[in-house]
Amino acid sequence: MTDDSGSRPLPRHPFFVWSTTAIFICASLGVPALPGCEDPAVDSPRVRERSRLSVVQERPGEKRIEGIGPIHGFGKSRDTTFIHCLELVLEATGRKLDYDELMGISGIAFRMQFNVDRWDVGNPDPLVGDSCLDLLFSAIGVEYELWVVRRDELAEVAALRRKINESIDRGAPVLAANIMPPEDWGIITGYRPGYQWLCRSYNGGALHDDRPAKGWPTAVILLKSRKTMPPLRKTHAESIAHAVELFEQRSRGSYAHGASAFDFWCQNLRSASDRRYIHANVWTYIGLMDARAAAVRYLRSIAKEFGSHERFILQAADRYDAEVLALREGYRYVPSEQAFRDSVPPAEMRQRQIAVLLKAKELEQQAINALRQAK
Repeated sequence: MTDDSGSRPLPRHPFFVWSTTAIFICASLGVPALPGCEDPAVDSPRVRERSRLSVVQERPGEKRIEGIGPIHGFGKSRDTTFIHCLELVLEATGRKLDYDELMGISGIAFRMQFNVDRWDVGNPDPLVGDSCLDLLFSAIGVEYELWVVRRDELAEVAALRRKINESIDRGAPVLAANIMPPEDWGIITGYRPGYQWLCRSYNGGALHDDRPAKGWPTAVILLKSRKTMPPLRKTHAESIAHAVELFEQRSRGSYAHGASAFDFWCQNLRSASDRRYIHANVWTYIGLMDARAAAVRYLRSIAKEFGSHERFILQAADRYDAEVLALREGYRYVPSEQAFRDSVPPAEMRQRQIAVLLKAKELEQQAINALRQAK
């Protein structure tokens, strides 16, 4: 993926897509059922709700979708912005699947990856490296189509604009990265004449209010129709097996995974020679804390489904909880760009962070040992 200039790969933030990507959510839009769409399996503990979305046309050439809840914002257990925006859109369309559920069934709650070629702030992003999209959308019973469009690809840009506006016309909000720079995920909620979109975003004061977008929305996933949602108990069981696989797999492409990712992270900290690593380091750390906190809540919410193996699920949750506590305690050793504007953090500080990461790796291994017994 590239920035708008197409000059080079440019991941900048762990929770966002760094190319031109937008997400279209086209499910349960105020109608009883769409062609080819079926109700979720009967064992689902979630209660299906009616869509609360409605399309408002206040003047010619302008439409806006009402009914989307406010974005929580950073530091409120919703730091993986793609997942929180998806959560809000699904809830508004009648699919009540909360943040922890989406993090767990997608594997994002358990994934750890680290780019071995460079310091990469995209390490924790759900679409970067080992993408979680196929697993996530299969689990929630939605078909999707991914587009990648740069702003200088004029024919594709025109098609993208048309697709977004058609989605709004149908009452389907659009998830998009970089609509309020930097590249956090947000939700396109409407359009105006002159190729202007309205959006809800983590940035630009758009947490609660729809505001004019300021950046190019960069990716496209058309959610074309719903299909039968797999039984949640089956999905939950598969998520435990997937968690074990994520920790045990070594690499995919340019990313190390699981235990190996911790090792590469520590190795890169030891050899860091300039301050350019700081931004990627802090966001990778925050992404890990957010993911494992979601893992704790997810595992405790599904433990009873595992019968006599419930104790192993709870043991794993306790180990992840201990990891989160260790990471929070160790956050003081993660340097900020503000504190080191013109210098490299001292080796002693980096060594202390390494010690925290090795402790986190040890606790994750214990959690995985418990999950392996629950499979």
